Amino acid sequence: MKLSISRETLLKNMRHMSAVVEKRTSIAILSNVRLVAADNKLETTATDNDIVVQGSTEAFVEQDGTTTVNAHKFFEIISKIPEGVMVNLDLTEGGNRLAISAGKAKFSLACLPADAFPAMTSVEDGVTFKMDATTLSRALTKAQFAASADDTRAYLTGVYMHIVENSGNDEPCLRFVATDGHRLAKVDLPLPEGIDGMPGVILPRKCVNELRKLTDEGNEISLTVGETKIQGEAGDITLTSKVIDGTFPDYDRVIPKGNNSEMAVARRTLLQAVDRVAILSHEKSRSIRFALAPDQLTISANNPDQENATEEVKVEYGADSFDIGFNAKYVSDIGSQIESDDIKFFFKDGTSPVLVKDASDASALFVVMPMRI
Repeated sequence: MKLSISRETLLKNMRHMSAVVEKRTSIAILSNVRLVAADNKLETTATDNDIVVQGSTEAFVEQDGTTTVNAHKFFEIISKIPEGVMVNLDLTEGGNRLAISAGKAKFSLACLPADAFPAMTSVEDGVTFKMDATTLSRALTKAQFAASADDTRAYLTGVYMHIVENSGNDEPCLRFVATDGHRLAKVDLPLPEGIDGMPGVILPRKCVNELRKLTDEGNEISLTVGETKIQGEAGDITLTSKVIDGTFPDYDRVIPKGNNSEMAVARRTLLQAVDRVAILSHEKSRSIRFALAPDQLTISANNPDQENATEEVKVEYGADSFDIGFNAKYVSDIGSQIESDDIKFFFKDGTSPVLVKDASDASALFVVMPMRI
């Protein structure tokens, strides 16, 4: 193998590769990225055995060849080479070393045989359709924050992507849902063309992160969804990932239907007040109290050291007065997903789940469970 390639082109490609490779793994070959040089192209592949990322970039190939090198070391070297410099790769010592030169800098990386690299399999019997990249990234972002971080319940750690035939507006939709049992996020999108028959799948956390990065590669992303895998293609990058083997819970049961007491509040004002008051909340529970009264919200918190904080916020609210408790972080996290200037809360009482909506975006809906106060 012997080739020259633009530093910027290679760096862009390796960002995707290095993100997939685990820094610590007991299987040495999984720490490496596979490099294949042929036909004036450099093809790269990285995997953690659950996700595979493949890329193809133009290069000046003098001699075809295949090898694997440590992905993180290779990426770090390329990232620290000055912009605008050509990078030269040369497989030496009978294939045991990859020589890297750029300007006056020279490096030598140990190689492992490419034949030990895991074989890749494509998505079989999948449904293929295209989506606007920005729209997909936005939907994944709005849903993912509510997913669980507890790996003992794997089915709650991902984003459930599925078709809903009756979304409440009598129009089928593509829905993204995530929940950790304390909060829930739901985003509905119009059905893309060709999506009919797509199975519902739970996208793992890492897959969601890499799909969001993949949407930066172009205006459109092609998705192929099967029962056990999902594949995304954008630009010169292809991502293939296993989906979570499990059944997503019946989330519709926890979305409240009778919350008729509406409170509208300026998003920035509310989040800043919550952030200030939460400074003196209990370190573990992060609990804060909402005291609602007509056109007024009082946010308060206290802790075991008998310290306390209170702040009044002007709101639009005309229903009965009552108190309700929240985890401050959950309120802030949901607020960060609201794009308009105002947030709308829909209450039933002080102990029931609360609906939260974006005042200018009907496609997204959030649920947050109250805390005992």
